[in-house]
Amino acid sequence: MLVKDLGGLALYALGPALIEKLPQPVLETLTRVGANVVRRLGDMDMRAELAAIYADRAMPRAAENILADAYRVTLYNELEVLRYPKLTPATIGEVCEVEGRAHLDDALARGKGAIVLIGHFGANQMIMPALGHLGYRMAQLSAPPPVWGEILHDSRTTPRWERVLARRWQLEKRLPVTHINVFRFLRPAFDTLAKNEILGLAFDGGGGTKWSQVEFLGRRAHLSEQTAQLWKRSGAALLPTYVIRSPGEARHRVVITEPLAWQGDSEGSLQAFVRRFEAWVWRWPEQYLHFLSMRRRVRGTDVRPLFDDYPPARDQLDASAAAELLKRAGGWRDT
Repeated sequence: MLVKDLGGLALYALGPALIEKLPQPVLETLTRVGANVVRRLGDMDMRAELAAIYADRAMPRAAENILADAYRVTLYNELEVLRYPKLTPATIGEVCEVEGRAHLDDALARGKGAIVLIGHFGANQMIMPALGHLGYRMAQLSAPPPVWGEILHDSRTTPRWERVLARRWQLEKRLPVTHINVFRFLRPAFDTLAKNEILGLAFDGGGGTKWSQVEFLGRRAHLSEQTAQLWKRSGAALLPTYVIRSPGEARHRVVITEPLAWQGDSEGSLQAFVRRFEAWVWRWPEQYLHFLSMRRRVRGTDVRPLFDDYPPARDQLDASAAAELLKRAGGWRDT
């Protein structure tokens, strides 16, 4: 943990000035070298998740190649965060392109706002500069990085890690969106949609008070009903979206797909979205493995672990104790 914290501090202290000057081939090389180093520290959780999502399916390519790419994708995306302050309407096209804008424009023409629904897949945060710098008014419902210092105060937080989280938050606040803390009241999210603006959110986060069980990647998953509540009550269009950049490609692609129809209830509607999303995971597993392995590691402190087939965790909290951790997140205030 000490090595990870010190590495994070060095990255956020020195990285922005260095990364913006590096040509992409050099950045790709550094990513490959760094990914190999990180992978040697252990990839048991990632291997377990890769095996689980292909339990009864053929992998698209060799497992070792998928794992190698997963580390490269994750590290490259982390380094891209350091470029946030330099992204502008004039430069955004150099790092990403948006496909399916017609779906978004048609949704906004209805006058009830648009929910751009993503998962923690690829460089999912790139959707914020991609749409914001194109002139769309957008809010992002998510957890500000310092919130994790509150949630994991007793098990993970150190002064060094708090500084890392604070530095990342300063970079994210430079993005052209309004940030809404997912662990607090959802009124600002409804207001965003009522103004016929865009609300970005991820379906696979760990926050929430009500949960639906759906089949996801051949497993039973617990998903927060927040997404369904916002969708149903606002009347907004819901647009399943993903962000992808395979190793070696020049730009990220923000792909906005056709709107999804409400299925009559929360569980059915979440299941319909997941059906579309999981096809992307099975095609490009390297884009999602880092998140799956992270959720596996924190299963002991989640109110509802993502999947119900995890092995028991040594630090397993009961639901009420885990919910108390989320109250800390709701009480956090930006300073």
